[in-house]
Amino acid sequence: MSKRRKKIPPVSALTQILRQPDLSLLGNAITALPPAQWRSRMFFMGVPDTDLRQHTGDRFPATLRPDMDTHPVFVLCRPAAGPLLCPCSSRGDKLKLRYIPKGCHLEMKDYVMDRDSFLIEHYFFTMPIDSRFSRKLIFKGQVPKDCISGGDR
Repeated sequence: MSKRRKKIPPVSALTQILRQPDLSLLGNAITALPPAQWRSRMFFMGVPDTDLRQHTGDRFPATLRPDMDTHPVFVLCRPAAGPLLCPCSSRGDKLKLRYIPKGCHLEMKDYVMDRDSFLIEHYFFTMPIDSRFSRKLIFKGQVPKDCISGGDR
């Protein structure tokens, strides 16, 4: 009679599980997250327009006004090279751009979108390694899949 061994997942799978704790347990206590904890559809506020212009190759048409000098970002996906982000804007065309509608309740936190937020996906960029970028961001929650509307995707 042979003993059956339990199949142990590979080390890489265990590492991924350990790196992704259940953030919903912390809820509104989360204000900042290290990039290693970022997941697709997470929404952050507070990226300075000057940083967005730099990381999008001076293409992002931020207003650069003193009274409105930041924009939110949305995590498109999380490939091995690091989170892929796109800036968001309150201006956009609902037929051409995907957007998060006003009133959407984000997951993990009690945040409700106060306006439509358009995903400016053609200005995507990989999250900079420099910790000064992520340190400025305020985590607002994860956008539910069914909350993303519009666009041709």
